[in-house]
Amino acid sequence: MFEETTEDCVERLVLEYAQSVPASRPLDVRLSLQNDLAIESLSLVSLALRLGTEFGVDVVDAGLELGELKTVEDLLKIARTLKVQSTKA
Repeated sequence: MFEETTEDCVERLVLEYAQSVPASRPLDVRLSLQNDLAIESLSLVSLALRLGTEFGVDVVDAGLELGELKTVEDLLKIARTLKVQSTKA
């Protein structure tokens, strides 16, 4: 059994919410969540909340700026922050 990496977790969740899925893996971190992957704004909020659930951290309580989520890289940065916060809890 293996432990899922932060990158794998983000990619798995992004692919669940993406309406437009590119063939290449891993996902390019420069991909726009809304323009390239066609994730609608409400779905983006849901995705961020799910990410918090994955790490056992409340995204709202963590004070993360969800409006800054533009690319896969932005989502990875938030995921890494949540992972650090989860180890402190």
